[in-house]
Amino acid sequence: MRSPICAFLGHVDAGKTSIMDSIRDTFFAYKESGGLTQNIGSTEVPTERINELSADLLKRFNIEVKVPSIIFIDSPGHEAFVTLRERGASVADLAILTIDVNAGIQQQTLESIDILKSYKTPFIIALTKIDRIKGYIPQKDISFLDFIKAQNNEYVENLDKKVYDLIADLSINSLQAERYDRVKDFTKEFMIVPVSAVNNIGMMDLLIMIIGLSQRYISLEAEKGNYASILEEKSIKGVGKIYDAIIYSGTLKVGDSVITLTPNGPEEDKIKGITVLIPLEESRENFGKYESVKEVSAAKPIRLMLQNSNAMAGASLASFSSEEEKKRILEEISESSSGYNNANAEGLVVCADSIGSIEAIRKIAASKGIKIGKTKIGGPSKDDVSTAKVNGSVILCFNVACDKKTESIATMNSVSILISKSIYELFEKYSSFSADKSRMELEGKLKSLTLPGKIISLKGNIFRRSNPCVFGVEVLGGEIRPGYVLIKSDGTKLGRIENIQSDGINVDHATMGQKMAISVDGAVYGRNLSEGDELFNDISIEDVIKFSELADKLPKDYLDTLAETRKIKRL
Repeated sequence: MRSPICAFLGHVDAGKTSIMDSIRDTFFAYKESGGLTQNIGSTEVPTERINELSADLLKRFNIEVKVPSIIFIDSPGHEAFVTLRERGASVADLAILTIDVNAGIQQQTLESIDILKSYKTPFIIALTKIDRIKGYIPQKDISFLDFIKAQNNEYVENLDKKVYDLIADLSINSLQAERYDRVKDFTKEFMIVPVSAVNNIGMMDLLIMIIGLSQRYISLEAEKGNYASILEEKSIKGVGKIYDAIIYSGTLKVGDSVITLTPNGPEEDKIKGITVLIPLEESRENFGKYESVKEVSAAKPIRLMLQNSNAMAGASLASFSSEEEKKRILEEISESSSGYNNANAEGLVVCADSIGSIEAIRKIAASKGIKIGKTKIGGPSKDDVSTAKVNGSVILCFNVACDKKTESIATMNSVSILISKSIYELFEKYSSFSADKSRMELEGKLKSLTLPGKIISLKGNIFRRSNPCVFGVEVLGGEIRPGYVLIKSDGTKLGRIENIQSDGINVDHATMGQKMAISVDGAVYGRNLSEGDELFNDISIEDVIKFSELADKLPKDYLDTLAETRKIKRL
């Protein structure tokens, strides 16, 4: 049974690194710039440490730790999860979604939930900073179950309210959740574990839930193949370029021939050196301690030195020992990078900061029915604009910038460049863009057509009897415009609308519910027009045929009015 791989997700400053500090008994969170994580980091927490922290609670829950360790991955936002990439899927066996008890669900929380859903990854919710709730009685180094017993009624009620508010918010996102000690069915409800990292409250509860979930519901048996996922590329003084990685399947050895993804596509390389992160150490530069090894087996945080050093962060790396195996791996990695720098791939153009980010965008796009075509790492170029012009006229840019020259070329070619540092926000921008584009396209198509419209002549509102007849109307459905010809409910023509006025001011159209004064050439009050008459826009058979192609885009009142008009004209 291999070690489970657990990635942190959540909003910035929700307490991800502080949880790891508490488990390791370290202070890395305070070494980061501004107290915020800047890079991806990994840690192996061995069974001995888990037993040391959670011995009493393990006995209470009657759980035996069978896995050798837990591999934790920590990073800013969601990057650790999307960069842990296994041929198009996530290497992470489970995730910890951190939510600040006072801030609740935030933008990156929603983004993380979307990512977890798209990868179908089980997760536990760590409800952080519970020491900041009103009524808190200070405690340290204690399980949540013992902690809550020591609190007064005010604190317990305040915490319960926070928990149930969160449960309600999660349900809006189709997630059933409950405080972990109240969960009745672990296959249907997500666990919420309240914690305070700075006071080491609930850490043992969190570890035990990770162990329990991993050992009972996740397959941790050895898989076929020798694979690693590259997290980050670094340059170490005196060593050169190295790659932080997680080996998640099989064994890698110094001297192994490997296939990995490069800017030029999948290429062959060779392992020159391997170092393994010492348990309870932290992989980020200047923090972690490593030991050199000749070979390493899953699952472990490692550093690799490669002969060509052209691999891309977020890519899978796999070793092979035969030409047949080499061919299979090349096909796998090519398939998982489908669309990368391929101008012929149909779908939206995506520019992002890493392969992992591209994969996350692909997953979320697929869940929304959006097709992704050409993808690349880095900002958009003139060539990307050309590709986008025939693939949706939009470029999605995640965590990358666009230069002024490309912006200018995009504007000249009517291509929109949408940029965001949040995948969730990026898709919100695309949704707005799509809605605006659809509306403009519809308006363009409707401009040449006579729209359906139904009005009624209001009683007591005849202002001029003829030449032209001016009278008050209310729009009952669809819309009316100057130039439209009106017919009566028996199909006879009344005349052409010359003007539409509201409070003496000319307007270019009127829609359902609006009351207006209109002038109609050809109408004569008392001869072919009476108060209370229902009138309709005269629509040709050609326009009726064109409307059938736009039926799903027209409001219901337009469609209902169109149906009435067709019945009157027997079309």
